[in-house]
Amino acid sequence: MEEFCPGPARAIKPIDRQSVHQICSGQVVLNLGTAVKELVENSIDAGATNIDIKLKDYGAELVEVADNGGGVEEANFAGLTLKHYTSKLQEFSDLVHVETFGFRGEALSSLCALSEVSVVTCHKSSKVGTRLVFDHNGKITQKTPHPRQQGTTVSIQQLFHTLPVRHKEFQRNIKKEYAKMVQVLQGYCIISTGVRINCTNQVGQSKRNPVVSTNGNPGMKDNVGAVFGAKQLQSLIPFQQLPSSDHICEDYGLKKTELPENLYTITGFVSRGDHGVGRSSTDRQFFFINQRPCDPPKVSKLVNEVYHMYNRHQYPFVALNICVATGKF
Repeated sequence: MEEFCPGPARAIKPIDRQSVHQICSGQVVLNLGTAVKELVENSIDAGATNIDIKLKDYGAELVEVADNGGGVEEANFAGLTLKHYTSKLQEFSDLVHVETFGFRGEALSSLCALSEVSVVTCHKSSKVGTRLVFDHNGKITQKTPHPRQQGTTVSIQQLFHTLPVRHKEFQRNIKKEYAKMVQVLQGYCIISTGVRINCTNQVGQSKRNPVVSTNGNPGMKDNVGAVFGAKQLQSLIPFQQLPSSDHICEDYGLKKTELPENLYTITGFVSRGDHGVGRSSTDRQFFFINQRPCDPPKVSKLVNEVYHMYNRHQYPFVALNICVATGKF
């Protein structure tokens, strides 16, 4: 048997900047759901009350998000898609007071590295819109006047095509990616009160099919009805937050007098514990912290354990928003 003889040690050298950008971007935009999430968050942060999401071939060919937000000023065009360029913070300490979804300045930069990106925007102070085309480094390659009312449209074509292996896997599993994206989008539809969100998908040359939509309702419960229908709505009971009882405090070794006041509030809805009302999986469980969709495993486990005290064989519909005062995290 021949022994393996390693060659001479190779010199340690820095990876070129373009490769670093592509590698890191693939860690920011992980899948179709992340891409759509980032664009929807940008629209909400821009003050949009109307967001239209158009997919082509389940998002493999095109993802387009259009809104009626404030638009982008011309002075910010160049920094729009550059990495870590943001208007949300200037230094690390600002993180404590961030209340927007986005703040790192990574999403559009990463999407540029992974796909073909173009933006049409019209700031509220502008009389005409502008179409911008970006290269994979986030630099503007085309800038032309374009008719548009106030707001921004971001188009993402051929997501992941700069990473051939990832692109092939993405296309092969596109329907799974699409299903996960829909669930992510449902969360934003539920929590985004006062914002009309509409998503459609077009396969080939066929007509556009509705995916999910809301009507700009003022409350979370109405949004649940818009997304999941009247039958789901009828099964819901409002979540009631109660102060910790003496025996609960005793179980956890807490003194009632030492508990902070107004640390958090929980609002939302859970489906009734009647058998047949629940679901066979946890596919309709949505948790939010300060209106931001998240996945808190301990909270999710606790909710399901309590529900199983009343219905052992099913899982509840859950939509809970935990509000924590800024600076008390």
